[in-house]
Amino acid sequence: MISNKKVVIFQKKMSHNEIEDYEERKTFLENLKTLNKIEQEEVFRILKKNASSFSENSNGIFFDVSRIDTRTFKELNNFLEFCKKNREAFDNREQEQQKASEALNQNN
Repeated sequence: MISNKKVVIFQKKMSHNEIEDYEERKTFLENLKTLNKIEQEEVFRILKKNASSFSENSNGIFFDVSRIDTRTFKELNNFLEFCKKNREAFDNREQEQQKASEALNQNN
C-alpha cells in the first residue's frame, strides 16, 4: 500500500557570506586547472607552509578546498591572481613584439 504522506526535504539555508565563499572557492578550482607544473608546485609549498591537510600519491597532490582555512585560501587565491596577471602581461608583450616584428618586415 502506498502512503499519501508528504516527504519534506530539509536543506540548510546558506548565508550570503557562505554563498560568496562557495562561489569564490569554485572559481579558484577552475583557475587552479590552468596552472603549469611550476605554479602547481608553489601551490603545494603554500599548503605545506600553512600546515594544510593534503594527500599525495603517484597521481599528484590532493586537497579539499572547502577545508582550507581562510588565511591559506586567500594566500592561494592571491598567488593564482598573480599567475593570471603575469600570463596576461606575457601574452601582451608577445603580441607587441609580433606587431613590431611585422612592422619591421613591412618596412624592409
